[in-house]
Amino acid sequence: MVTLKDLAEHLGLSQATVSRALNGYPEVNEKTRRRVLEASKQLNYLPNLGARKLATGKSGMVGIVLKSCDELVQAPEYVRMIAQISRHLGDAGYDLLINSARQGNALDSFKRFVAGRAVDGLILNTPEVDDERVAFLQEQGFPFVMHGRTVADAGYPYYDIDNYDAMIQATELLLALGHQHIALLNGPARLAFAAERERAFHDRLQQQGLPVPAGWVAHLDASDEAGYQQAQRWLGASSRPVPTAIICASATQAMGVYRAAGELGIAIGRELSVIAHDDVVSLPRTEHFDPPLTVTRSSFMDACQPLAEMMVALLDGAEPRSLQQVAPVELIVRRSCGPCPRP
Repeated sequence: MVTLKDLAEHLGLSQATVSRALNGYPEVNEKTRRRVLEASKQLNYLPNLGARKLATGKSGMVGIVLKSCDELVQAPEYVRMIAQISRHLGDAGYDLLINSARQGNALDSFKRFVAGRAVDGLILNTPEVDDERVAFLQEQGFPFVMHGRTVADAGYPYYDIDNYDAMIQATELLLALGHQHIALLNGPARLAFAAERERAFHDRLQQQGLPVPAGWVAHLDASDEAGYQQAQRWLGASSRPVPTAIICASATQAMGVYRAAGELGIAIGRELSVIAHDDVVSLPRTEHFDPPLTVTRSSFMDACQPLAEMMVALLDGAEPRSLQQVAPVELIVRRSCGPCPRP
C-alpha cells in the first residue's frame, strides 16, 4: 500500500506539503495541489481518514439521505445518479455516504449526521415546499446543496431546472394549436417543482383569459396507474367539456394517459394532445411512444457533476449564493400534439 511518505518521495515534496495539498489547505498553490492529486490517483494512494479528520476536523465524507429504504428499488435511475455523484466527489478526494431516513421521522438521519459530524456536507433531493430538512440544516449552519430548490430566492447552493419555463413552453404550444380545454396532471402538491409548474400553468391561462375548471389540476404520483386512472375520469366524464389536451409531470404518467385514451377510442395527436416532462430516464423512451410524445426535456443525469462540484466548492469556503444553477428546458414537439379538434 502506498503511504503518504511514498507519495511525498515520488513528488519530491515534504510530507507536510503533500498532506496540506490533499486536505485543501489554502496556502498550497493550485499548481502544486493539482500535481499532488494527479500523483495520488496514479499511485492509488488512499489517505488515512482517521488521521485526516484529526488534522483538519473534516471526515472527507459527503452524505445523501434517501427518503426511504425502498427509494433505490422504486427509482432505479437514482442508482446511476448516486454512482455519478460519487465518482465526481471521488475525483476531489471525498467519499459518499448513503443513509436512509427512518420511517415517520425524516429528520433523524440529518440530526445524527450533524451531531456526530459523520459527514462534512449533505446533498439533498426532492425538495418540498416547506422543507423541514432545509430549515434544520440552515439553523445548524451545516453545509448542504440541493437538487432542486424550495423557493426562487433560496440562500443555499442548488442545481435546478427551469420548471416555470417548462410549463410556460408546454402551455404556449397548446394555446398556439387552438386548445382552450387543457388539464394538468401534476406531481404531489407538497413537492416544490409541482408548485412551480402549477403556478406557471395558472399564470399563462389567466393571461389568456381562460378559466381552469374545478378538478382539472390533479396532484398524483409519477406512475402509469395514476395517469391512467385520472385520464379515465377526465376523458370518460359524461359532462362537457372534457380536456382536449393534458400536460403531464412525467412520461410515466403520460403512459397511463395513452392507455386510457386507447381504451376510450380517443386518438392521441388528433383528438387529444399530450405533453409530458422527460427527464430521460423513463422506459420506453418518449420518442418510442406511439405516437411519439411531445416533451419538455432536461436530463436527470445532468445534475450529477454540478452537484458534486458545488459541494466541494462550498466545503472549500465558496459563498453559497455563488453556487446556484438553473438549467434551461428544451421543448421537443412530436406527433402527440396536434390542432384542437372541432367540437
